[in-house]
Amino acid sequence: MGLSDAFDRAASLVGDREPGVAVAVLRDGEVIHRRAYGMADLEWELPLEPDCSFRIASLTKQFTAAAVLRLAEQGRLALEDPLQRHLPAFDPRGRIVTLEHLLNHTSGLRNHDKTEPLREARPNIPVAEVIGRVIGAPFEFEPGARYRYCNTGYLLLGAVIEAASGAPYGTFLQREFFAPLGMDRTGLFARNVVVPKRARGHVRGRRGFYNALGDAENWSYAAGGLSSTLDDLATWDRALRYGRVMQPQSFARMIAPTMTAEGPYPYGLGWGVGEYLGCRLHHHTGGISGYACQMTRLTDEPLTTIVLSNLDAFPFNRVTRGLLRAAKGLPAPAPVGRPTTTADIAACVGRYGNEDGAVFAAVDEDRIVFATVPEQPDLRSYLTLGEGRFATPLDPEEAYRFSDLQDGRYQTLEYASPLWPAQRFSRLAEGSGGEV
Repeated sequence: MGLSDAFDRAASLVGDREPGVAVAVLRDGEVIHRRAYGMADLEWELPLEPDCSFRIASLTKQFTAAAVLRLAEQGRLALEDPLQRHLPAFDPRGRIVTLEHLLNHTSGLRNHDKTEPLREARPNIPVAEVIGRVIGAPFEFEPGARYRYCNTGYLLLGAVIEAASGAPYGTFLQREFFAPLGMDRTGLFARNVVVPKRARGHVRGRRGFYNALGDAENWSYAAGGLSSTLDDLATWDRALRYGRVMQPQSFARMIAPTMTAEGPYPYGLGWGVGEYLGCRLHHHTGGISGYACQMTRLTDEPLTTIVLSNLDAFPFNRVTRGLLRAAKGLPAPAPVGRPTTTADIAACVGRYGNEDGAVFAAVDEDRIVFATVPEQPDLRSYLTLGEGRFATPLDPEEAYRFSDLQDGRYQTLEYASPLWPAQRFSRLAEGSGGEV
C-alpha cells in the first residue's frame, strides 16, 4: 500500500453521503497529502473539497496566544503583567492574575460556559457586552494552583489585545499575521458574510444528520471565533516552522508545559503538548456548532497534520493518529480482546463524575454502554480488554478503564486517549443515575 493509500485509509471514517473531513499532511513545510472526503452540504449534495472553509473553534487559541506574544516582543505588554493593568475593570479580589495565567488556563476563573446557556440559546450580544458579562467571573481556585480549561480567559485576552494594540482583535490578527502571510481566507467567523466554499456544519442525531443550529458567534471571539482552510493553516504551519510568526524563545515558551502548584501540566500557551509514537508533539483540538478540528505538529521533526470536519464531534483524534502512523510507515493498532465476565461488567454499572461532568456506564443486552447524557447512550460494541477495561474495535487506543473494586463495584473510571491526559471520574452515590 502506497503512502497516499495509507493516508486515505486513516481518514476513511466518512461515507459518501455524510458530512465530511478535509485533511492535510505536511513534511518540511511541503504538503504530501491534501484531500477531502464526504459532503460539504447534505441538502445540496455538494461534495467537500480540500479548499472549503471551516470554523476552527479552539484552534483560534494559538492565534490569540501568538498575538499576545507578538505584543510582548513589541514591548506593549508582558506575560507577567497583571490583568487589570490592561483591563482596569477587572477586580482581582486580592489575587494576582497574570496574562500568562489566562494563556495556560491556570487563572482560577470559572469558565463561563459552565453557567451560561448553551451557545445556541444565548443572545448574540456585542463583544464588549460579552466581556462585561465574563470579567467578573468568580474564582474556583487560586491563580497558578492548577490547570483547568477556561474559555473565559481567552475572551479576556482578546480584550487585552485590543487594549494593548489599539485595534480590534480581528484587525490586529489580519494586520500582523494573515495579510503578511497571505492567509486570505482566515478571519473571524460571521454568519451573515458570504464565504466562498464554506462547508455547512452538521450534527448527528438518532435518525441521521441534521444542520447544526446557529450559535452566538460573539461569545467565541478570541477563544474560538476564527474560520480557515487547510491551505491557510498549512501556510501558518510553515510560518511557525521558519520563524516568521515569533522569535524562537517565544515559540519555545509557547509549547512548554505549564508548571502549577500540583506539578507540570501538558499545556503551553494556546497549544497542548504531549507525546505519541515516542515523539514529542504540540497540538490543539476544537469543536463548535457543527464543526470539529485538530492540528498537530511534531516538535522535533517537521511533520504536521491538519484535520477539519463539518460534523460536530467528528473523531478527529483518531484520524490524526492514523495520519501520523501512516506518515511514519506504521500500521494501525490491532485490537486484542480478552474475555470478561458478567460480574465484571456488572461491577462497572453506575454514574461516575468529576468537576466537569458525569459519565454513565450501563448494561444493554449483556454489553456495556457509556453516555454523558442518560437518554443518549453510545451503543457501539465495545471490545473487552479484561479487568474492567473497554475499547472500541475501531480505535483500541482509546479506552475506558475501571479500577478500585470494592464490594463488587468499581469506584473509579478513567477515560484514556492518546495525546491528552486521562480523565478521571469517581463513582457517585446511589440514585444519581446509571440506567440508560
